[in-house]
Amino acid sequence: MYCRQCQLGQLAPLPTEQQLAELYGAREYYEGTDQVGYAEYLANAPHLRQTFGAKLRWLLRSGPVDTLAEIGCGPGYLLESARALGVRDAVGVDRNPWAVEEAQRQGLDVRLGSVEALPADRRFDAIAMLDLLEHITDPAPFLRAVRERLTPGGRLLIMVPNIRSLLARISGRRWVSFKIPEHVVYYSRRSIQLALTRAGLQATAIRAAHQHVPLAFTLDRLSRLAPRLSACVRTPLRALGLEQRVIPVTNGSIDVLATARADPDRH
Repeated sequence: MYCRQCQLGQLAPLPTEQQLAELYGAREYYEGTDQVGYAEYLANAPHLRQTFGAKLRWLLRSGPVDTLAEIGCGPGYLLESARALGVRDAVGVDRNPWAVEEAQRQGLDVRLGSVEALPADRRFDAIAMLDLLEHITDPAPFLRAVRERLTPGGRLLIMVPNIRSLLARISGRRWVSFKIPEHVVYYSRRSIQLALTRAGLQATAIRAAHQHVPLAFTLDRLSRLAPRLSACVRTPLRALGLEQRVIPVTNGSIDVLATARADPDRH
């Protein structure tokens, strides 16, 4: 389903909570394909750390962060980057037991679960949710619960696929973020701002998201839309030994910074 007025898409019918729990609870979720889960997540760790570090630096430009929580932290690469950037206290939660164990082996404070697994008596200067909100079947109460974990004026960092992005419109049904059944809600700039406002949050900055990937990865994605162009470009890159050169590329998502409003009941 898609609402042209608010530019929000939603999977119909929605998967059950049991189906989603089985999907997110398996180790294979981090060894999946582009259709379900993540392909070669561990192998891409260096590039993911670069991507997460860049997003955290964007967050920190809006003010210092002493305490940070990440919902959907996976094996903890963003938490590691936060620690390297001077964040004093970083906590993560994830629904995948294997990912939680991996993060804990790195000495990170990570718990099994979602927002409800964050310490009830804690409030954070910032909360990060990257590639998470599109998985939430009922975002309104979820976002309100997230806001309640923020200090007054605390900030929320989000990355979410943008159904109105140029990449999404060019790709059509082949858009890489059409991942069924795990992606259940599809946001645009307009609809994410509406969702945040209703939860007592105010979007303060929105930008096109980028991720650090090898050129070979970019060409693989390009081959789905323009196979001849991809093949033509790949030949000289291979000859020059540049296929593994890592560059930031747009991924059809948006980064969003939002602030907890002091008057959440006002719309």
